[in-house]
Amino acid sequence: MKKRPLFDRNDFKQIKSLGLKINSIQRQLAYFKKKPYYLSLAAPCTVNNGIRKISQRQRKDFIEYYEKESGKYRVIKFVPSSGAASRMFAAWFFAAQAGGFGSDYANKQFFKSLKKMPFFPLLKNNQTFQKYLNEKNVSSILRSILHSEGANLGELPKALIPFHIYANKEMRTALEEHIYEAAGYVANAKNICRLHITVSPEHRLAVARKLRQVKRKYEKKCEVEYKYKLSVQSPSTSMIAVDEKDNPLRDNRGRLVFRPGGHGALLENLNVLDADLIFVKNIDNIAPSNITKNIIPYRKMLGGVAIDLMRKIHKTLDELSARDIDAEKLKLMADFCRQEVNACLPKGFKSLKPAQKKKRLFNALNRPLRVCAVVKNTGEPGGGPFWIKEKDGTKSPQIVELAHVNKGNSAQMKIWSRATHFNPVDMVCCIKDYRGRKYDLKEYVDQNAYLVTTKIEKGRKIKALEMPGLWNGGMACWNTIFVEIPLMAFNPVKTLDDLLRPQHMASRKIN
Repeated sequence: MKKRPLFDRNDFKQIKSLGLKINSIQRQLAYFKKKPYYLSLAAPCTVNNGIRKISQRQRKDFIEYYEKESGKYRVIKFVPSSGAASRMFAAWFFAAQAGGFGSDYANKQFFKSLKKMPFFPLLKNNQTFQKYLNEKNVSSILRSILHSEGANLGELPKALIPFHIYANKEMRTALEEHIYEAAGYVANAKNICRLHITVSPEHRLAVARKLRQVKRKYEKKCEVEYKYKLSVQSPSTSMIAVDEKDNPLRDNRGRLVFRPGGHGALLENLNVLDADLIFVKNIDNIAPSNITKNIIPYRKMLGGVAIDLMRKIHKTLDELSARDIDAEKLKLMADFCRQEVNACLPKGFKSLKPAQKKKRLFNALNRPLRVCAVVKNTGEPGGGPFWIKEKDGTKSPQIVELAHVNKGNSAQMKIWSRATHFNPVDMVCCIKDYRGRKYDLKEYVDQNAYLVTTKIEKGRKIKALEMPGLWNGGMACWNTIFVEIPLMAFNPVKTLDDLLRPQHMASRKIN
């Protein structure tokens, strides 16, 4: 019997409409059949072994250096903000369906927390909400908060959720706090402050409308002119989903099911930016302004480290490409690679001929650079900085997520457990080479670092594929520097309870 083709004419049309090619879909399908991909951990990066600890005096110098030199470069703040608030509100969605939080005590705690939430003033002026509140009708209260018949907070992007409320009753969304923060270190000599914000297609209009509403307010408050751009994840980064037998999944109309490719898909958005320095910070890591003023110096410090290192790398590359270099100079360049750039050279490097050494050094340095902030590990979920064993025997510093560690290997898990620092997704990226030409960031991805996840969707078990994460496999082949910053600079909001942490409640003390 003749085997039925995997795809038909309508499938080809659908694939083409997304900007995808059939061979890329076939590659995606092959990943579902592969064994899980694991990195080989050599050791956690620690202070003075992969992580730079900057002294108070050095910090002052780097801040002054950034303030003096950054005006010579095009600087942009890049804010990944495609995430929906539904994850923040997950416990409340569950309670709305269940009719409450499971016990009288839990329901009482909910009412206490609710009145402290920064978005509570949005709700208390609504008569229907007040009626439910007086009746202590938990399920109805939650529905009026989460869904379109009420405040609809559960359907908004995180960017539009009020994160803070100030003593003067001013509410600020996560997006507004990022706008405010950016003015403190991104604005150039002409007071132009550039931002690039990624959003989900379904939220683009709402975010654009919010930006138009608040732009003038923050320009006046911060004495800058904002120039911003919104972008969405390209449809061409969508990934095909499969069933339990790894066959392409289809919807009730027989069409192929595609899913977003995870935050690694944003590499395409980053790749099109024309900038010398790109500050990257997640939408849900932001503090109120009284704490932000203490965080901005650390962002300038990271920028100063990035400019200093970028210039040294470019100078070295220029020398390597221009003329013959004596043995002593090559040795100094090799030391620079190891000590300042974290670039490991092969064991046999010393015995190579000068021309081979030049080539090795040039290849080691001629790639995108990122200076990543790390904070001390306090048990927050997420990845951290590790030394990775490469196939050629060298080691490279990378941000590693637990999903890429073999949990069945006790030795690897022991290394994982010794991590001293955590990745807050707070970095400065330099994406131009020593001639001022942009790197093609797609050439520096660990293409094996895909993730296969299992999900339940509409009652059926499906398998989904995620691209190599933006700051994990997506930047695996970049030159990477880790710099320790204080915990004060890390203010994540993953759940609603995080909004009640002291650092987020601190806004209520100031006007």
